[in-house]
Amino acid sequence: MTGEDLACAAALLDLPGMTPVRLARVLDGFGPVLAWHAVRAGTHPGDRSRRFAASARRVVPADVLARYRDAGVALLLPDAVGYPAALAGDPGAPAVLTAVGDPTVVDGRPAVAVVGTRSATPYGVSVAAELGRGLAASGVVVVSGLALGIDAAAHAGALDAGTAAVPPVAVVGTGLDVVYPWGNRSLWQRVAATGAVLSEAPLGTPALPRVFPARNRIIAALADVVVVVECHGKGGSFHTVEAAARRSVPVCAVPGSVRSPATAVRPCATSTTCSRPWPWRGVGVGSGGRTGPTPAGHPTPGSGGSTGLSVRCGSRSTTRRRRSRPSCCAPTWPWPRWVWPSRPWSPGDSSSRVPGGGRGPDGPSVAMARRPGPRRDAP
Repeated sequence: MTGEDLACAAALLDLPGMTPVRLARVLDGFGPVLAWHAVRAGTHPGDRSRRFAASARRVVPADVLARYRDAGVALLLPDAVGYPAALAGDPGAPAVLTAVGDPTVVDGRPAVAVVGTRSATPYGVSVAAELGRGLAASGVVVVSGLALGIDAAAHAGALDAGTAAVPPVAVVGTGLDVVYPWGNRSLWQRVAATGAVLSEAPLGTPALPRVFPARNRIIAALADVVVVVECHGKGGSFHTVEAAARRSVPVCAVPGSVRSPATAVRPCATSTTCSRPWPWRGVGVGSGGRTGPTPAGHPTPGSGGSTGLSVRCGSRSTTRRRRSRPSCCAPTWPWPRWVWPSRPWSPGDSSSRVPGGGRGPDGPSVAMARRPGPRRDAP
């Protein structure tokens, strides 16, 4: 990778109105130098409307690259040294990644993303810090978003694990010269000094609402497991869970207080077959249901050691129109017009078939029977 490639990639990333999706389209099948000259000439097939031609003619790529180097920000391309291996084969990998620190700390090591709400409870903060500290001390990279609440607690716990622990990795939505939130500036500096802070946004990008859902897909792509500590019904953690589900990354959840609004709605405990998260109404401890992955060194559910977490998913509302659900989710009562068995679905359950042919990953889902009642099309 030459300096001219980095300069042209930086210039493309820095163009006004250039989003990650547009940048990926512009660089698809083109090297940075060829893509830059085509955009500047207005002949690039990915920019048929010549949206960026006028602004590109006013930009000198070498000056843009010098600005990134002066800020201490490295530019990483998918085929260059230093680009995280976990992102290289991801379908939503950033076309250009910016980094402060050492982005290779995640290579060759297991990684766990610890995410949750910004308005965390003291219980959630303590659990996230304990998870971050224990994972880092065990040689696991803690990945999070450097936001307030759960993210900050997980990073702080990983940093407090000692000098022999694995440093954490943060993925932010702003430019790497824009510290957000400002209250986490010291934590930001500590993560950058020991691990890495990554972003796909150009320098100067503020904290816009649209950048954080896109940021969360990078967190899910870097992680081998996603752990949700606390999450509100419309929290941003659901974006991370959905991105993990598309990538068949297991999603685990920490049980919380039944009186806390941050634990009233949670995604599926395991999203390897879900296309979207579904909140649950009940959570039970045991080895009869689907369980999340067990950390290294801990006994697996049903092996005589600590028990696993089995989660049964429920509907969002009993008054809404019934819609299809992932076959890996076994809704708990109440659910209109359906009677469900009390036992949760478990892999390998082939006892019966869901009406309509719904199947789990290893066989048909649990059986269900119609509750007596009038037909939907009855007057």
